[in-house]
Amino acid sequence: MTKIEWTKDTRNPVVGCSRVSEGCRNCYAEPRSYHNRACGTPQYKGLTKKTKSGEIHWTGVVRFVESALDKPLHWKKPRRIFVNSMSDLFHEKVKDEWIDRIFAVIAEAPQHTFQILTKRPERMREWVTRSRPLPLPNVWLGVSVEDQETADERIPLLMQTPAAVRWVSYEPALGPVDFSSWLGGGLDWIVVGGESGPGARRFDLAWARQTIAQCRAAGVAVFVKQMGSRPIVRRHPVPRDGWEPVTGQNWQPIRLTNTKGGDIAEWPTALRVREYPAAGAAATAEPRVRLIRTPAH
Repeated sequence: MTKIEWTKDTRNPVVGCSRVSEGCRNCYAEPRSYHNRACGTPQYKGLTKKTKSGEIHWTGVVRFVESALDKPLHWKKPRRIFVNSMSDLFHEKVKDEWIDRIFAVIAEAPQHTFQILTKRPERMREWVTRSRPLPLPNVWLGVSVEDQETADERIPLLMQTPAAVRWVSYEPALGPVDFSSWLGGGLDWIVVGGESGPGARRFDLAWARQTIAQCRAAGVAVFVKQMGSRPIVRRHPVPRDGWEPVTGQNWQPIRLTNTKGGDIAEWPTALRVREYPAAGAAATAEPRVRLIRTPAH
């Protein structure tokens, strides 16, 4: 089991990574990998290091974990599985042979839905295009973005990649993103959430509202994961274009009991939206669209 709200389980046949953009700065997997190494878990040895300032960073080492490869074959009940929560499956140091073997297991477990995220969509597109027959119906391929720049860089490459379901994890959301040019053209799902943990950066609720509105207009599923540790709202009406920069003069913090902003009962009612794409619903016996709208307290 996992605490990641949009999935049911994780598996990590590859561990280790390296930073590629601002969305990686406070990655939960770095301190968790460091902790796992300290606890004596052998596959995490040498993956992270502590800097002179006390920060924990990836070393760039990645490792194939043979023992984790075929676990989904032993799970008979259908479930959503996030592949490589402690790495990036399309990291430049991940061997093609490893990816081949991981997808072979996925093909042998059609009862499950496998959710894959990458910040390296150019390699994902290259591998998927070369490795026919794909797309597998039980694989959701996605990219992580944190702002408009990374969305403009990564989503077009995702859209060029054959997939049963294409999705975007807009987390940690660090700036506004206009998704409208990709919605209705093959993008099936957006997950949105604020950053949590030490050093978390602000999450403007206007960004989540805009994403929900754009998905609604296009008939695309949207899943609000969390408000993060530093959610904010504006002190005055949002301008018509919706993209006013966040500054200390026009926002105020929201105080939530849950330190991750993950308690849906604390959210504004309009943000209590958790949907799944129709293409993936049948594979996990989910309803076509699942909405969670908890009454406000």
